[in-house]
Amino acid sequence: MCLDKLLALFRRPKPLAIPHPEEPENPLATLENVSISDTLDTWIREYQVPILEWDYWGNAIVITVRNDIPYPAQTYEQDGIRHLEVKPGWLNPGVIAHEQAHNSYSLLTAEQRTDFSTIYTSLKTGDPLIVFLYSKNPYGLTNDVEGHAEVYRYLGSQMPAVLRPFYQKLF
Repeated sequence: MCLDKLLALFRRPKPLAIPHPEEPENPLATLENVSISDTLDTWIREYQVPILEWDYWGNAIVITVRNDIPYPAQTYEQDGIRHLEVKPGWLNPGVIAHEQAHNSYSLLTAEQRTDFSTIYTSLKTGDPLIVFLYSKNPYGLTNDVEGHAEVYRYLGSQMPAVLRPFYQKLF
C-alpha cells in the first residue's frame, strides 16, 4: 500500500456514534430486585462524575423506585428538596443521567439558562454529533430543558465543551 493511501486511512473521519446508547426497559425488574445504589455507582463511573460531587448526587437528591408514576422517571422539587422517581424497569444509568441532568439544570440561574439556550440553539443544527443524535431521537428538540437532559444522557463527556459549564456538579 502506498504511503498516500495509508495516510488517507488515518485522515478518514470516524463514523458518528452515540457514546451512551439507550438501554431498553427491563420488564423483569421489580421493586425487590433493583438497586438504586448499584445503578448510581454505574452512572457515576460511566459518566465520569467528579469525585467531589459524589456525595451531592448520593445524598442531596431523594431517589425512589416506584411503580405508580405516570412516566418512566421524573424529577421535581418539594419543600426545597429535589426528588427523582423511577419505575423499576427504567432504573438504569442512562435514565439516571437524564434525570440528574434535570436536577443539574435546576441549579442554573436564569441568566445561565438563557446563555445555555443561546448556545444550544446554534448547536442543534451546527454540531454534527448533536444533529446525529436528534436524527435518531428527536425528543431533545421538545424544549431546552429536555435538550439539556438528552445531550448529557446520550453524549456525556463527548458533548461540545462549550456546554459543559451548564451541567452543574456533573463535570
